[in-house]
Amino acid sequence: MKMLNFRKPRAKKKWMDGEDFPPDYSEHAKSGRKRDKFPWLIKVVVFGLLLAGVGAFFGLALKWAGDGYVHLYPGSWSWWESIRLGLCVMGSFAAVAVAAGFVAILIRPFWVAALCFLVSSLALFLTFEISILSLVVSAIYFVMGLIYLAGVRTEIAHRIRFSVWQIRSSQTIFLVVLVGLACTSFYFGYADRIDREGFNLTDESISTLVEFAENHIIDRVVPASMTYPQKQEILQKLRLYLDEEVQEDMEPYEDYIPMAFTAIAFSVMMLATFVLSWLPLLLLSLVFFILLRLKLVKRKAQPVEITRLTIQ
Repeated sequence: MKMLNFRKPRAKKKWMDGEDFPPDYSEHAKSGRKRDKFPWLIKVVVFGLLLAGVGAFFGLALKWAGDGYVHLYPGSWSWWESIRLGLCVMGSFAAVAVAAGFVAILIRPFWVAALCFLVSSLALFLTFEISILSLVVSAIYFVMGLIYLAGVRTEIAHRIRFSVWQIRSSQTIFLVVLVGLACTSFYFGYADRIDREGFNLTDESISTLVEFAENHIIDRVVPASMTYPQKQEILQKLRLYLDEEVQEDMEPYEDYIPMAFTAIAFSVMMLATFVLSWLPLLLLSLVFFILLRLKLVKRKAQPVEITRLTIQ
């Protein structure tokens, strides 16, 4: 005999506003898409302007570095001028690293962040100089920016908990490239000057070298019996040689002089970069701390797949 079911049919569960369960979010999604129709455009404008500013600053630093060979001549520079040039160049590195890290961490999707770097590369090209060198430098800057973006995203994706210090390896590579671009500008600036004028020492450089020889060298290389007028005669010959003959003697080696000075500049800047590489990360940490306190950004938990080794 067939059993009859006297239970009442289960009524559809109602949502809080009386709609059928589960709710249909299609209308809400459509309205959200209408409100956020051009979110990528806003991101490109805001963060593109940020990166454009630091890109322009970096372009100016490259222009100053192109004339920086004068600061390696003895007697042709002051400590303050040298320190100011170094601070400007190193400051541009820090500004680019902070802004690039800010964009790499916050901006999604990838192509929007890439557009921001493209704007920054254009600003670099316009402020550095309108030339083939500037075009190549800007292209390298843009490509390395994309590599930096990909590296930062990969490093963050493989961590359970976010920390700014996780991007240190990608930032270090990026900073090395920036140092290389600055030294490239320095090399071509000095090489162009030698092509136009040849290698020669300024009067201030000659006076400084002669004075250094008089105070620290001549008493050690000449006999103690040599009189003061004889020493002055030797110093005068040294001055004449530096003023008139050194350019002719250095002519076969002129192509190597910019390389030597560039190697010196690269070594000093790389040492300073590795010593101070923590500074952009510290600034980024401070910026994110302030933004979190102001609730302009927020932490968002996402599911992550973790790989572990086990014994079968």
